[in-house]
Amino acid sequence: MTALLCASFFLSGFAALAFEALWFYQAGLGLGNSIWASSVVLAAFMGGLGIGNALVARHGDRLRHPLRLYAALELSIAASGFGLVALLPAIAPFLVVALRPFLEAAWSLNGLRLAVSFGLLLIPAVAMGSTLPLLVSALYRRDPRFGTALGRLYGWNTLGGMFGAVVGDALLIGWWGIYGAAGAAAACNVCASALALFLARRGERRSAPAQPVAAAARATALSLRAGTLLCAAFLAGAALLALEVVWFRLLLLIVTGTSTAFAVMLAVVLAGIGLGGLLASRWLARDGAAARWLPALAAFAGVLCTAVYAAFGLLPRSFEWRSAIDWSETLEVAFPLMFPVSLLSGVLFTLIGEALHRELSGETRAAGLLTLANTIGAMSGSLLAGFALLPRLGVESSIRLLTASYGLIALVVLLGAERRKGSGPALSIANYAFSCALLAALAFFPSGLMQERYIGYPIARFLPQWTPVEGREGLTETIVYLREEAFGEPVAHRMLTNSHSMSSTLTRDARYMKLFVYWPVAVHPAPRSALLIGYGVGITAKALSDTRALETIDVVEISRDALEMNRHVYPDPADYPLNDPRVTTHIEDGRFFLQTTDRRFDIITGEPPPPKMAGIVSLYTVEYFELVRERLNEGGIATYWLPAHALTQRDAKVIARSFCSAFDDCTLWTGSGLDWMLVGTRGASGPVSAEHFARQWEDPVVGPEIRALGFEVPEQLGALFIGGREYLLSLSAGVEPLTDRHPKRLSETLVVQKARYLPWMETSAARRRFERDPVVERLWPASMRRASLGYFDEQDAYNRVLNFQVDPSDHLPEIHRWIAETRLETLPLWFLGSDGNHQRAAARAWAAGNRSPAIHFHLGAAALAKRDLAAALTHLRAVGEGERFTGLSRRLEVYALALDGRCERANALAEARGLEPGRSEQLDRFAALLRELCPLDETLSGPS
Repeated sequence: MTALLCASFFLSGFAALAFEALWFYQAGLGLGNSIWASSVVLAAFMGGLGIGNALVARHGDRLRHPLRLYAALELSIAASGFGLVALLPAIAPFLVVALRPFLEAAWSLNGLRLAVSFGLLLIPAVAMGSTLPLLVSALYRRDPRFGTALGRLYGWNTLGGMFGAVVGDALLIGWWGIYGAAGAAAACNVCASALALFLARRGERRSAPAQPVAAAARATALSLRAGTLLCAAFLAGAALLALEVVWFRLLLLIVTGTSTAFAVMLAVVLAGIGLGGLLASRWLARDGAAARWLPALAAFAGVLCTAVYAAFGLLPRSFEWRSAIDWSETLEVAFPLMFPVSLLSGVLFTLIGEALHRELSGETRAAGLLTLANTIGAMSGSLLAGFALLPRLGVESSIRLLTASYGLIALVVLLGAERRKGSGPALSIANYAFSCALLAALAFFPSGLMQERYIGYPIARFLPQWTPVEGREGLTETIVYLREEAFGEPVAHRMLTNSHSMSSTLTRDARYMKLFVYWPVAVHPAPRSALLIGYGVGITAKALSDTRALETIDVVEISRDALEMNRHVYPDPADYPLNDPRVTTHIEDGRFFLQTTDRRFDIITGEPPPPKMAGIVSLYTVEYFELVRERLNEGGIATYWLPAHALTQRDAKVIARSFCSAFDDCTLWTGSGLDWMLVGTRGASGPVSAEHFARQWEDPVVGPEIRALGFEVPEQLGALFIGGREYLLSLSAGVEPLTDRHPKRLSETLVVQKARYLPWMETSAARRRFERDPVVERLWPASMRRASLGYFDEQDAYNRVLNFQVDPSDHLPEIHRWIAETRLETLPLWFLGSDGNHQRAAARAWAAGNRSPAIHFHLGAAALAKRDLAAALTHLRAVGEGERFTGLSRRLEVYALALDGRCERANALAEARGLEPGRSEQLDRFAALLRELCPLDETLSGPS
């Protein structure tokens, strides 16, 4: 019987964690994925578990057939669990109507979310909360060793949950989708029920059922010792769940936060708890008085909290320059941090249960009250850590406080412990030793590790070019702002969210982010309202606030800290985009905002985190893109980020097909490197006039910025074209779109080879597609469309310089062609290794009196790109010998002399500086360029 009961409860645990993940995913689609929404759903779920615990604690000892009730509860979990997965999408439209009036009233909105979540989750959560006490009762009646039965069942159930968390995320959803995974979870509940019914019918019980009258009498009061043990169970649950939240935040500095990574981290905690329960069960089978070690074990758990935190710095050195990106690497860093304390927590739960049962006559009541206290504690701990400890104290101080909480558990248990004679000196020594060790851990806690080392893991990947400006352990993530400096002046800022570089103000990033605004403003006849989903470092928001035609700008961002810390980028309040009176900010999940608002917009642009980050996939599904289209005004335009650099080719095809499933006129445009832009409209018509199309280039604010980003003339926008609907559908033939029901159609692969995308960006084929694309023909002024064809060759060069590191010396003949044959300035400037950000920094430093060689080089490169040869020569000559830019500046000086027609001086200087051909391919190409500019001079002709 024991083995079959454990197998039944293993299946129940598997189903419970699989269902929990599915419910939270489905609830996120309807109620939002913000920290508040997720927390109230968690609170509702754990509240339901607590009710189930309380009901069984009150009435369970009166049951004559606990196995039959358990079997019925498993069937109810199967039915209600699957039904809830199917019901949530169906009722989402009604929830939207109910919640819409409270969109801007956070407390009312979250209160309604809690009520809705509680009502929806009530049946399955209450049933789940009732199962452990019932099975403990059934097993206890066969083998009256409470702690042994409790630990065994608790352990196998938790291990089942571990497998449910991993297998459900990694396999079931990918194989069968959301509904298929729900069906598999329900099947596990049905099997668990069948096993329980089989055992019930065979009557494999050794003890008689509890007597109803006696059970009721026992339920009247709790002894002081029982109360202290329940307090200990509460504290143990709170401490472990709070630690889990804190550990996850710490690990995310190393681990890329995919759904698989979260599943692995959760699995480590559950494995520790489950094995701890089984270990305690075996211990109690050999020593029925093992609970006397509770104070020592609680103190030891506190010592381990500090020890594993201190040891976290012993990670493999490879993680100092890269994130853990697959499940094995996540396990490698998560196991030593979380498993030891989780194992002891499983032991503590079981031993507290054994001690509690000695104070309460009634195994079902004891198990019910124990799980009730532990569940309420777990709920409180997770909320406390997320909303108070981390944002107020940070990871390090939170761990120190939670270390002390285990000392409190030890004290509570010790005060309420039954005084036993003959316990032996070993117990006293252990109590004193671990208590002293805990006090030492608190007194000599390794303060400073977080700032000195751990938060430096993601930062180290950007040193020494970038320096930290501010770090904040906020409500939803750890954010670090970095700054790149040159000549003593700020050049760019970068925002790290946990271990991921989320966004930056580098020219290459600003180019694609501002394109999300410049493109629709160019082709929309009268844009008045705009919505931005995902603020990042504020680049797109700044482009919107710079657009004078817009009357309203709404910004939806899930992290308030991201908005507040953005003032590092815009220290002048007049520049800070959110200070614009037209801007309204919403701290909310983007999808939930779109569902609940009744407003429509002329422009909607979206830059959420990459889709493989946990919780983000719902912002890339067909249903989401359909929602975006629905929130556009007639003629409105949506621009959306396609981060090809974070996707395999198949992943990119899946998202492109999903977008085209919602937008009949979908098109794909390159932005910067592999940061691309999907565009769709709601019946946009045109074209606008060429004058309207080019209006941004004449704007005194937008014009200089748009040209500095490489869009020097309006015709260059057309050369960004990759393909239209026909091309995207043919490219994605054979792949299924990403949907809410099938969120695992994206792979977990995070390493992408850029070269594999080059055929997509091949400009001659893109030019031919541009010529015949119906959307381009509909929206582009005819003159602009024809003129854009001439810029696809230059776009090929932009693709190369933005995708790959280039050595300017390798490209001097090409740079010359752009200088001699085009009006472009940014393209030669970028190939020379400078850009608008460095130019602005150099100008500020020059005005402050700085005359460093680096400044001279950047100003000389700019002058050369502007064809100001006199200024270029002045600066390039001032670079001097032995500097970083000396070699290139010498070649550029010779080139500028030749371009200025001063061939005799150019050739003499080239010879004096050893720039003869035959020494390297670079010099051969340079000599050929010089002969082209000075064809009558034979000085550098070389051997025939």
